[in-house]
Amino acid sequence: MPDGGENQNGERAAMTAADDRRKWNRRYRERERTALPRPHPLAVRWRRRMVGGRMLDAACGLGRGIAAVGHLFHTVYGIDLSEVAVTQARSLWEERPVRWIVADVTQQPWPAGYFGLVCAFAFTDLPFFRRIQESIQPGGMFLYEGFSPRQREVKPDLNPAWTASPDDLRRLFPGWDVREQGESREPPFRTRFAAIRPAARGA
Repeated sequence: MPDGGENQNGERAAMTAADDRRKWNRRYRERERTALPRPHPLAVRWRRRMVGGRMLDAACGLGRGIAAVGHLFHTVYGIDLSEVAVTQARSLWEERPVRWIVADVTQQPWPAGYFGLVCAFAFTDLPFFRRIQESIQPGGMFLYEGFSPRQREVKPDLNPAWTASPDDLRRLFPGWDVREQGESREPPFRTRFAAIRPAARGA
């Protein structure tokens, strides 16, 4: 999803968000699911390190992060720009009290230290990742998997803003305890990243 905050032309940013919504609405209509999504393996690997509390599945789609670790949190937010995705997800997860929101997750305000986990799977927005750090509590975790810049070798028209390398993420999360990072060896090339926010000095 493009970041409207980085676009100097507000009208163009709004059009981009609307185009993005239409694109994802169309895709979810074409592939309507009747079964719960598979848990994301990155979240599964790190669920023993989760601190609990509140969780955000950013640009959640049908909720692969929720499928992996949602049961560990007393409050779970699933936010996506596509109302079709959220409608399908709400139906699939009807027995779990997820707070579903149809919105651009990059534009949502959150208090400092609000989340024990923020996960972003198949979603890249580096300015948003920078801002959301303050909303993750000390000891809380950020999990990411998205396209590596190498994916542009396979798909040259891929927007570079929708990619991130391990180096990009390390620079973006200075001082964080990086527990996992890497890139897939075969296409589609993806980057994965798991990091824990350190406790404040003197705490």
